[in-house]
Amino acid sequence: MSRQIRALIAGALLVAALSAVVVFSGVLPLEFVASDNDRDGEVEVRVQARETDVGRVEVRAQSRVVGSDWMTHTPEARFLPVPAEPGEWYASDPIAVSVPETAPRISDPAAYTQWFVEQAIARFDRDGREATLAYYNSPESVEGQWYVFIIDESGVTIANRNPDLVGMHNDDINGPDGYPAGRVVVAAARSNGGWVDYQFDNPATGQAEIKHSWVVRHDGLIFGSGWYEDGPSKTHALGAFTQSYVERALEMYRVLGRDATFEYYNSPQSIDGQWYLFIHNVNGTRLVNGARADRPGWLGSNLHGTGVDVTGYDYTADTLSIETSGWISYVFPNPDAELQYQRKHSWIVRQGDLLFGSGWYDRNYDLAEQDPAAYARALVQDAIDRYEADGREAVIAYHNSPDSVDGEWYVSIYELDGTRLAHPYLPLGENLLDGGPDVTGRRFREEFIAIEDRGWVSYVFLNPDSGEQEQKHTWVVRHEGLLFTAGWYEAGAYATPES
Repeated sequence: MSRQIRALIAGALLVAALSAVVVFSGVLPLEFVASDNDRDGEVEVRVQARETDVGRVEVRAQSRVVGSDWMTHTPEARFLPVPAEPGEWYASDPIAVSVPETAPRISDPAAYTQWFVEQAIARFDRDGREATLAYYNSPESVEGQWYVFIIDESGVTIANRNPDLVGMHNDDINGPDGYPAGRVVVAAARSNGGWVDYQFDNPATGQAEIKHSWVVRHDGLIFGSGWYEDGPSKTHALGAFTQSYVERALEMYRVLGRDATFEYYNSPQSIDGQWYLFIHNVNGTRLVNGARADRPGWLGSNLHGTGVDVTGYDYTADTLSIETSGWISYVFPNPDAELQYQRKHSWIVRQGDLLFGSGWYDRNYDLAEQDPAAYARALVQDAIDRYEADGREAVIAYHNSPDSVDGEWYVSIYELDGTRLAHPYLPLGENLLDGGPDVTGRRFREEFIAIEDRGWVSYVFLNPDSGEQEQKHTWVVRHEGLLFTAGWYEAGAYATPES
């Protein structure tokens, strides 16, 4: 037992013994309260007194932790109020005193949170439901960032610091981007308590932060509390934020299961700027992609044979070889930057037979400058994606508009017989084959028409951006009865890129 508690016990006993008329033949009428930062359990206290040979009285207080030896605290002497035999000790019966459990230090937020919830449950058991709800719906119950929320048997919040949440069903309480925080909390609650992390608005700051909650089921209700932690910055800690984003998905999967997780992360509301979740199984099948879930044929397709970026890097093997977690980098369209192809850095975590991943994009990566052949392929792929999403007429109209032109970069579209359907500079309706060879005599137009799947055609052509005859390398893809092409100009020696 601490010195502070011993001193407090002695002082309380002394006041009680010397200020009251006490007959040491029964139970001492004593009220005792002790508190300290220690948790020492149950304490016994008693008062003893005896008369000396000269008529003086010795009084002493004693205390002990149950099961240990008595410890004596000796105050000033006083006369006994009744006749007593000199030399004989008269003692009160021992009184058991429970030293209250005190709060852990806030520097240990997990322990403090659990204690805070325990106090709420103890109050409920002692004072009843109505008094407990009245208290935890009042400002007096809030201690810094800690407050108790209580959910009833039907999933409705009946106590919360935020009165706007009281009366709401947990299914309707969401965090940022529609994250189902209420459902996660209810699913995580256990009779012996459970931890759950999710993103939620901190009422003290008004900002979305990571909340760590301890939730306990008790007598049909759920009692919970937690503390907030400012998450990684989207601006200055892109990698850490990516890992946090994936971790939230894993937490939902752990608590709510596969179906709820797939449903949420295949929805647009799960996208947070450039961050969206993708999930593949370990065989490479695409199961979840918040940015491309509405693209026909994307979900259910396989990385094998399709997991190749526009630079030609096949990231399939590196993705599927991850055994625990890891980073991979490749070029991919950024949905937060009008689907511009940028270098993407993805954090992937294996969970059973699933791979959870998300990534951030390097906006300073200039694909056209770093790898012009890859950029040409990217433009053609973007046109094909637009065709798949919006249809033939929409993609033709777009690539006949100035909005589709990026300096010397543009896409042209032809019928398989060579009829020109989209081109920002040349007349429409003309046939590609009607033109002659380039200035070197190369009959490149026939090469366009001859491509059966995809490939490069190199020739000399007028660069509309410079007004000079320059080497042009054009990527041609045959797709559903159309030829999609894009290329770049290279001044100087006539060279053919590797296909």
